[in-house]
Amino acid sequence: MFKQFWEVGDYMVQKSFLQKQVKQVPVKRHRKTKTPDNPGKRRSYNLQYTLTMSGISYPVCKKGFLNILGIKTGRVETAIKTVNAAGITQPDKRGRRPKADVQTAP
Repeated sequence: MFKQFWEVGDYMVQKSFLQKQVKQVPVKRHRKTKTPDNPGKRRSYNLQYTLTMSGISYPVCKKGFLNILGIKTGRVETAIKTVNAAGITQPDKRGRRPKADVQTAP
């Protein structure tokens, strides 16, 4: 799996692979907080990690998923965040500069 993932070489294809293997699942329940004044930060979803071999999808733990592919948590988080509501991956904008307003000299 590690070799196949890195031999692709295209960042967007790798990102697409990660988006297919990691699913966002809503949190099943929230526990009551001790104080109503400070509700705390609550997650709205959990991540489920899977790897597919021979057409069969196997659930794996986060640590195993990251170690098998040789990536870090930030790479997965970025892949998940760059999917819009329609399920389309936003293009990679690394190394791009915004177009500057060009002013002509008088």
